[in-house]
Amino acid sequence: MKINIGSGYKRFHDYINIDSDINCNPDVLIDLDNDQLILPFKDNTVDKIIAHHILEHIGTGIFKLLQEIYRVSKHGTLIDIRVPHHLHETHFSDFTHKRPITVEGLSLFSKKRNYNDIKNNGTSSTLGIMYNVDFEIVSYDFIYDSFYNNILANMPFEQKQRFLREATNVAVEVHVIWSAIKSGN
Repeated sequence: MKINIGSGYKRFHDYINIDSDINCNPDVLIDLDNDQLILPFKDNTVDKIIAHHILEHIGTGIFKLLQEIYRVSKHGTLIDIRVPHHLHETHFSDFTHKRPITVEGLSLFSKKRNYNDIKNNGTSSTLGIMYNVDFEIVSYDFIYDSFYNNILANMPFEQKQRFLREATNVAVEVHVIWSAIKSGN
């Protein structure tokens, strides 16, 4: 089974499209920003998840949503995440955005990272341990604002990273692939 969480009007073929807006005509109508959220799927039944431009819209229910994503995922399920870059005006200009989502923040849901931080006296939040989820970042990339395409075309990745840290409006979107890690697999 494949699910598209926060589908909005962008439906994907062969996916169960989930949204809280009845106007989008989702396959499953459910409030995703809810501390009592229960996704209507059995444990370990989902093979792939799309979460494009939804996580930044979730407020207090974010941890419950991630726990539910983890619960329904099989070991190795890939979660395809797209969010606005936290330093781009598209993130700031949408009144419905409730939080920035960053690669660094998503890495805090990795138990491997959490235990490594503990071992090395790190100060990062151990969100994977706290919420009993385990997601590893498989890959990440940035979609750059068209204004910067010529400037960034031949720039090495490390230099692009520095540019992203020092300027705003460079990357318009962040694309992360997470993998659900289930113990005993």
